[in-house]
Amino acid sequence: MPHRPLHSSLLTAGLGALLAMAGCTSGAALGSTGTVTLTSPVHGSAGATVTSPTSTSITPTPVTPNGLLTGAGVTTTTISLGLLVDAAADRGFSTGVALWQRAVNTSGGICGRTIVIRTGSAQEDLTTGYGRIAGTTLGLITLPAESEAPALAALSSADQIPVLTLTGSSTALTKTGPVVIGPTEDIKTINALAYLRSTGKLPAGSSLGVVTDGAAEAANALQGAQWWAKANDVTLVSRTVSGGEIDRTAWTGVGAVLVVATPSQVQATLRGVPADTDVITDLDGYDPSAPVTTNGPRLLVSLAAPAYGSDNPGAAAVAKAFVASGRTDPGPDLLSGFGVAANWGRLLTQACVERSLTRSGVEAAMTTVGPASVDSLFGPSDPGLVVGSALPATRVSSVALADPKAPAGLRPLIWLQAAPGIADYVPQKP
Repeated sequence: MPHRPLHSSLLTAGLGALLAMAGCTSGAALGSTGTVTLTSPVHGSAGATVTSPTSTSITPTPVTPNGLLTGAGVTTTTISLGLLVDAAADRGFSTGVALWQRAVNTSGGICGRTIVIRTGSAQEDLTTGYGRIAGTTLGLITLPAESEAPALAALSSADQIPVLTLTGSSTALTKTGPVVIGPTEDIKTINALAYLRSTGKLPAGSSLGVVTDGAAEAANALQGAQWWAKANDVTLVSRTVSGGEIDRTAWTGVGAVLVVATPSQVQATLRGVPADTDVITDLDGYDPSAPVTTNGPRLLVSLAAPAYGSDNPGAAAVAKAFVASGRTDPGPDLLSGFGVAANWGRLLTQACVERSLTRSGVEAAMTTVGPASVDSLFGPSDPGLVVGSALPATRVSSVALADPKAPAGLRPLIWLQAAPGIADYVPQKP
């Protein structure tokens, strides 16, 4: 049975979780059409059992209350959002966005309008794609490579276009920039280390090895590790690698090793640690095509959302919807893509209630929509924390076991979890 999180309030039915994630619509409730009708998840060691329901759809009824303002990307029948995703980072993210779009459009739309997703081209960089589609959209969903993120953020901030993105460094959060709606790197790291503490790997007085490549997001992960280690009486043994340097040092005497670097560095660390030592990385450090040692160190992966196959009700609901779409190739970021898009759904619903389907209306909705349901894919994520205080939107995340033979290459270990004391953590700005 997968390890259970610290919060029992996350235990709810799968259909309720999907309703909370997608937000209210002006048409029928999500799932009532049969398109995303979901049965309760089946609990077991492998997570939820996925079934495929039948599919019908509902035609949205336009909603134009007196005084409703509309702006770029909004017509009487459609709302257009832009999707800019780095091809190497995608790994099912775009599929998750499309799955959300399909679920919303077949259940009555939002504010009586169907969702249109305008995408960048695989043949152009994200800033070029931005210039081509941003002007005709209400806002954007982005998943850039770390090297492209600053330029993309500068463009959207200058144009005052609302943007939701999956993750990033908490030190880069601003009140005017892209809203990181999932957990930032330091939050994911703190929660991953708390999971290792719960399994007995990092007791008080132990040591944690850390390998980072010096990039901004890796530095943010290190900041989280330093805070957690100090609060939990754990000594850090930290090393920075760069370029083609490979760390082959045997990590003796450490309870685990955190690696926030390239997959090659993760593999080098796996070869260098003792047989009973866990190695933990993020999704960017995991290459499912590389060998994963089974009779020695385990490779754990920190995630923004639960892993595909989890019996977390929200994750199970999305997995069933994925199968209903006819696809059989879930990527590890499928649920994260759905989760980011579903948060856009919450903002659009709020903007409709406030009668302002405009960019400024969406920005205002970020401060009034409040936290998502604790059962959503990022937990009680609140964009108002970012735009109001430049703090992380959520403080929960998940951990999975690397398993190239599992669906999406990951085996679920826990649901969304918040480390003890994480509410006291305040990211340190540079």
